[in-house]
Amino acid sequence: MAEFRYQEFGTRIRCWRQDIHPPMTQRELARQIGVSDGFLAHIETGRTLPGIRTLRALAKALGISETQMLQEAGYLSTKIPPSDEDLLPDPELRLFFQQDWKLLSEDEKEWFRDFVRLLKTRHRS
Repeated sequence: MAEFRYQEFGTRIRCWRQDIHPPMTQRELARQIGVSDGFLAHIETGRTLPGIRTLRALAKALGISETQMLQEAGYLSTKIPPSDEDLLPDPELRLFFQQDWKLLSEDEKEWFRDFVRLLKTRHRS
């Protein structure tokens, strides 16, 4: 029998669900995240990969960070340059820049870094 494309991710979801104390049933988790039992079963068996909204709901329900969930699902690269990691703490920003960051010129990257620093300074005041 051939393995489904997302089987490894589905296995992680099932393990996280079963590791919660007390363990959560598929039905309980599906209701908590707002999907059908069948859709969650398809995720856990690797037949489908959920979208960002469902991944965020799964992360919250399972007590997993959004970043880790997006990385496990393959939506978020773990290969963001370490020097820029603190500039992109938000998973959505990391997802947005995953492909585009390497296309930016050094001047554009520096502009973005300065902009984020400015925002951080304004929010601390």
